[in-house]
Amino acid sequence: MINWIIAFYYFLNTFGFLNLEQMLIQNLPLLLICRGIYIITYYFNYEKDYLKELRGDEQLFTKKEVYYFSFKQLLLILYGILFTPIAVFIAFYSLLIGGHYLKSVGNKINRKILKIIGIITYFFSPLIGIFYFTFISPNYYSIAAVGIGLLAFLYYGLKNSKLSLQTLIDKYTKRKINKIPKLASYILFIIILAFPTTLIIGTAVYNPQPKYTFKVPMRDDVELATDVYFAPGSFGAPRPVILIRTPYGKSGWANDLYLPIYSIQDYHVVIQDLRGTGDSEGGGSYLLFVNSYLDGVDTINWILNQNWCNGKIASAGVSALCINEYFYAGMGPDGLVAQQLWFGTPELFDHAIFQGSYHKSSVETWISSTSPTNAQYQIDTLFTTIPKNEVLYNSTSLSIPLGPHYSNISVYGIHVGGWYDHFLQGTLDGYIGYDDYGNSRAKGHQKLIMGPWTHGSVYGGKQGELTYPENSNGFNLLLDWETKVFDDALLGIPTDWDNARVAYYLMGDVDSPSNQWNYWRYAYDWPLDHVDDEWFFNADGSLSKISPGVINKNFSYLFDPRFPVPNLGGQNQPFDLAGPMDQSSIETRSDVIIFETPALTDAVEIVGRIWGHLYIASNCSDTDFTIKLTDVYPNGRSMLITDGSLTVRFRDNYSTELLMSGNVNDVYEILIDCWSTAYTFAPGHKIRIAISSSNYPRFATNPNTGAPLAREYLTSYIANNTLLTGPKYNSSIILPRLVNISSTHIIY
Repeated sequence: MINWIIAFYYFLNTFGFLNLEQMLIQNLPLLLICRGIYIITYYFNYEKDYLKELRGDEQLFTKKEVYYFSFKQLLLILYGILFTPIAVFIAFYSLLIGGHYLKSVGNKINRKILKIIGIITYFFSPLIGIFYFTFISPNYYSIAAVGIGLLAFLYYGLKNSKLSLQTLIDKYTKRKINKIPKLASYILFIIILAFPTTLIIGTAVYNPQPKYTFKVPMRDDVELATDVYFAPGSFGAPRPVILIRTPYGKSGWANDLYLPIYSIQDYHVVIQDLRGTGDSEGGGSYLLFVNSYLDGVDTINWILNQNWCNGKIASAGVSALCINEYFYAGMGPDGLVAQQLWFGTPELFDHAIFQGSYHKSSVETWISSTSPTNAQYQIDTLFTTIPKNEVLYNSTSLSIPLGPHYSNISVYGIHVGGWYDHFLQGTLDGYIGYDDYGNSRAKGHQKLIMGPWTHGSVYGGKQGELTYPENSNGFNLLLDWETKVFDDALLGIPTDWDNARVAYYLMGDVDSPSNQWNYWRYAYDWPLDHVDDEWFFNADGSLSKISPGVINKNFSYLFDPRFPVPNLGGQNQPFDLAGPMDQSSIETRSDVIIFETPALTDAVEIVGRIWGHLYIASNCSDTDFTIKLTDVYPNGRSMLITDGSLTVRFRDNYSTELLMSGNVNDVYEILIDCWSTAYTFAPGHKIRIAISSSNYPRFATNPNTGAPLAREYLTSYIANNTLLTGPKYNSSIILPRLVNISSTHIIY
């Protein structure tokens, strides 16, 4: 409903209605002055008539006349204030009538000067109006309004200005009102008065604010383009401030998304182009996000020094906007008291650049579109910083104390992510980091929402090739929880931090009418109490939770980098295929190994972190291993839940490269991080695991040579890769099973 209201006000504003500054600074004074002239001249004109007729010994106006007259003036001002041409029409018509009355008063009391002023007023008023709106402040609607006012005066005003107010009431109002039932007349009265009043009040809430642009200097004298929008009706009085820093242009979708949300909450809004993007300086050799936290701190300090800031600042952002929020919050700047953190990560390298293997499409496509002028420089620089480089990693991670760090976090936060989002594990890790490792103010003051969403798709519904029920729309839940967090931090309105601080959507079969899955759960904290169940890969291709079987078997395949397994959905950015998609078309390839359960007789629920625990061998010094977890529907669709990849030379960490021997008899134990989910496999479905060595272009194709990371490779090898199973090398997938549900969840 609120979106419709906002759209209505924006529509009216497009056509010149409902500009608060114009209404209060231009329209209202114009109406008050011109209507005031009319009322004064009207009074003295009829005072002379009454004195002449009644010799001054009776009341000048009856009580009914005063009521009707006052109500009429109020309505004219309320309706006139809404739209400048209406205000101009009323104002100039009032001047014309006022001038006529002034001339009449001059005649009655024999004051020639009043008569001359009256003639000048109604003669020159329309000329002055037309000149002003033609040459000084061009406005063709207002020119027309002046002309219509003149016609109305000539046709109606001259004739009826000689009638007494009582006559006008009797002639035009009384007879009509008497025909209307009293209840209906009261309702009509309320509607006539309420309509303009509601629009004026609504304008103060929803009207697009005027923009004030600044060039904010950073500590190295680089200036960042920054727009400031004052809270409607505040006229720059001190308020809490919402800070948004974006690489996508401060006048783009960040403006469209956040202004309507925060305008109705009486906050000032500051939107800034990140260094090297939009209208900000600092391009060329600048790396997005690297040391960006310094700019965030400098901007916060600048805001605190402005007289329109009351000393309390919250930040907001989704995706890249969110990522840079984490880093300047990690410096603990004064004044930053709350954050909205949607679909981002506090570990840029571990989640955005690498997830075991290099996120090729996400990184290269995003940089090329966001910073096209120096994209080549940024990507080439990135390749030279892998393994991890201190400058890159320390400034874009909250987990190490050499730069921004969790221990400095002092904000209340609302963390939002999706189970099919590119940064899903970052959202979870950010919540845990703030809540467990932040300072005393941050601990216990975080909220987390995880929906069945791809990147930013909080409205739910169709995600990938699956359509979730209407309850998957989490927008109202997000706004409700965020409002409570911000109200507490910015306005001092306490919220309840003892009950549910986590909401997560338990996914499952979207074709089933069962209410056992595809609904919201509410918990006290995250991660939840669980045990890690190992589901073993068996020699017969089965997947079993009971044991790794009794037969050792090696599953080998040839991985040719020239013909990688194509990506079909998953936790990708919106410019790639994203979300749950059917993998069955690529699971028949010779370089894909399948393990699956029989059709389940009971539901299997998994909530938490998932790991692939593999024993592998290869004839190459380096290669990748990928793993996918899918839900096989009764109709054969194999719907992706989550996946992971590992470049084997980074099996210990991203800072050290450990190449393999290339001897197929040497076995290596690896863990593949598949991030997290909340999913129920329904009875009749199967749990399927697909093992391979590529998932392109979600992950870069490994040339199997051990060569440094690059966009393209001149040389590549065909790898003979092996997965070992059985009691000796018990490869498995680790799936989390919840325990103590009744004590960790809010049961409604």
